[in-house]
Amino acid sequence: MNPFLSIWGRPTETIRYVLNHKTLSYSFLLLALASLAMAPISAAQFLFIEEIPVAAVVFFAVFGLFAASLAGWLLYTALYTWVGKWLGGTGTFTRMLSVVPLGSLPLIWIMPFSLLLGLSLTVLRFTESGFAASYAVAALFLGPLLMLIIMGLSVYGTVILSKGIGIVHGFSAWKGFGTIAIILGIFIALYIVFMIVVFSLIFSLSM
Repeated sequence: MNPFLSIWGRPTETIRYVLNHKTLSYSFLLLALASLAMAPISAAQFLFIEEIPVAAVVFFAVFGLFAASLAGWLLYTALYTWVGKWLGGTGTFTRMLSVVPLGSLPLIWIMPFSLLLGLSLTVLRFTESGFAASYAVAALFLGPLLMLIIMGLSVYGTVILSKGIGIVHGFSAWKGFGTIAIILGIFIALYIVFMIVVFSLIFSLSM
């Protein structure tokens, strides 16, 4: 079974296959590929700031995004394991580590477009290349479509992740989605509290 292909038509079987036949290094590879696929899109807005060297933009886009993804992998794995057990699940941290990157697998498919976009924008910064300019203009107009595609892939990634959490914990995909929703709700509540505290401090200092 090739997870890159089977994830589209047989997500449940693919998740079980990765859990039973792949090591954590495979999940690490998926995480790295997903970070690489998104890095050019993240870097695009900084490529035309002449004060920032291209090498610095590429470095922070690739390694910064990968470092953030790695930290998120560990954090969310712990949260999915803990909240899932709170909901009656029986999964372990190690098994959850294997399935969390599968939620990013659909995004890897945009890598050819994103790499070509990054290359064209880089060439356009240093030259008057007609191809690069044409491609950049096309990308500019196709940007909203790309965002819709990314949103669609992210939604499907959430479906995959919900199934994966459910399989690891031994409950339904809906409960897996509930695990994600609870964690999202916690983060939103913390953000609201943080903003209230910040604005309260600003207001008190301005009095």
